[in-house]
Amino acid sequence: MPKSVTENLGLYRERLHPEGTAAGQDGWWEVTDAASAVSAAEDMVVQLDVAGWPVIEKLLRREGMLEQVRTGGLGHRKQPSAGVFLARAEALLLMDGGPSPALDERLQYALENCTPQQREHGVEFDAWVRDQANLAH
Repeated sequence: MPKSVTENLGLYRERLHPEGTAAGQDGWWEVTDAASAVSAAEDMVVQLDVAGWPVIEKLLRREGMLEQVRTGGLGHRKQPSAGVFLARAEALLLMDGGPSPALDERLQYALENCTPQQREHGVEFDAWVRDQANLAH
C-alpha cells in the first residue's frame, strides 16, 4: 500500500469547467483583473450547483456510490485497467454485506483481468476482501 494517498488514487475524477467549454475539452477560468475574478467565481458556483454538488450528494449515499461505480459514472478514467479498478471498488462496497455471488463475480473479474504486474496485489486484495466479507456475515 502507498505511504500516502494521492489524487490519482481517488475514486471520482472529474473537473468542473467554465460555462461553454466543449464536451471532452479542458477549459479553464481566466482571471486577469478584479472583474474577471468575480465573473470566474460566479461561474464556479453555477458549475458546482449544476455538475458538482449533485454528484457529490449521490456519492455520499452507499446506493448512489454503488450505482455510479456500476455505470462507470466516476469521471474520466482512461487507463486500460479502469474495469479492474471499478470491479475492485464495487467489491469494497459489497463486502460489508457479507459473501455473495455479486461479490464473487467482481473479485473474479478483477483477478482475471488484472495485468501481470497487478497480479500479486490482486491476490492479496481478493483475500482481504473475502476475509472482511466473512467477518461482516
